[in-house]
Amino acid sequence: MNDERRTNPGDMELDRILAAEEPLIPSSGFLASVMERVHEEAVAPAPIPFPWKRALPGMVFAVAVLGWGGFELARAGVAAMTTVPLTLPQISAAMIGPLQQTGWVAGALAVSLASWILSRRMVGRLG
Repeated sequence: MNDERRTNPGDMELDRILAAEEPLIPSSGFLASVMERVHEEAVAPAPIPFPWKRALPGMVFAVAVLGWGGFELARAGVAAMTTVPLTLPQISAAMIGPLQQTGWVAGALAVSLASWILSRRMVGRLG
């Protein structure tokens, strides 16, 4: 097999080039600059962690409030539906206020979600 490879002039030329190649030697300041960067990274302070212990009670409270609001809305809706005959569902005057507030909350959540998605896409294109 070695004899077949040696008969090919292209392989012989490649062997000659590879045998004559000089070893790679880094520039004089390369090692010093790399070690300096490694040292800077080693002494740099750790990034500030997210304060989950402080944020978690707020998130739990927000979920509880939204759950309570959903429960109250469902309870008021069931009470309104039981008093109305089964023709067309009608919204009582007592339900209009909570429904308007729910609409505002849903709109605010939709705007927040849209701005978050837009910012993620912009950062993805820039980064």
